[in-house]
Amino acid sequence: MQTPEEQLTEIQTAISQIITGAQEVWYNGQRVRKADLATLENRENTLLRRVRRKSRSGIRVRNITPYE
Repeated sequence: MQTPEEQLTEIQTAISQIITGAQEVWYNGQRVRKADLATLENRENTLLRRVRRKSRSGIRVRNITPYE
């Protein structure tokens, strides 16, 4: 299985190809359509969050109430 960083690179490459006009290609006489741009962008955002979270260091604590 690929790491989130590797997946992110592939997703960004696919997005770039779609933007530059490679949304559909012909392969062996059949039209092949790549994934929808919005779907790829959603996946990219998810992977970006994972990569950023992974690169943080230290302990992170949320939603605690301090003693008084």
